[in-house]
Amino acid sequence: MKYITIIVGVLLVATGTSGYAATDSNNSMQQGTQLIQRLRAAEQVDRSRALDVSIGPVASGDYGLRADRAHDVADKLEHGVAVSQEEISRALFVPPESLSETQRAQLVQQLEQARELDRRGWWDWTKDPVIAQNFQVQERKATRVIKNLENNQPVSWADIHEAMHVPTGY
Repeated sequence: MKYITIIVGVLLVATGTSGYAATDSNNSMQQGTQLIQRLRAAEQVDRSRALDVSIGPVASGDYGLRADRAHDVADKLEHGVAVSQEEISRALFVPPESLSETQRAQLVQQLEQARELDRRGWWDWTKDPVIAQNFQVQERKATRVIKNLENNQPVSWADIHEAMHVPTGY
């Protein structure tokens, strides 16, 4: 895969350096190549951290899943498949190896804000039991993650991201 990325990059540079001025198409191809390179770099960092036995099984699994996500998004882009900006952002995110107390407190605060939106959403949608239940489930997820963070328990970034989600309809 490393060689394919290099070959694609060389081909794109070669097409962009002909006797013509750079076009929007060439610029977007170059940006696409840079994005793929950033995704591959994120994948490598995630894979190396996933193999670190000192981080524990939760973090190792989380890094492994993130490496797979970065790999999949890069492959899609290389093959011309449309990928949402949210999916790209999630694939580029490499979690920190650890959180300071300040960072942990900020994360808990963000989760508490999401949980409050879940509570408000539940009250606003009590006439629709399905939507109300979605808000209740999200509130429970946020509460569980907050509790684990406050007790210094291992929490995967996938669980944190999921707990931050507020159902649509609010």
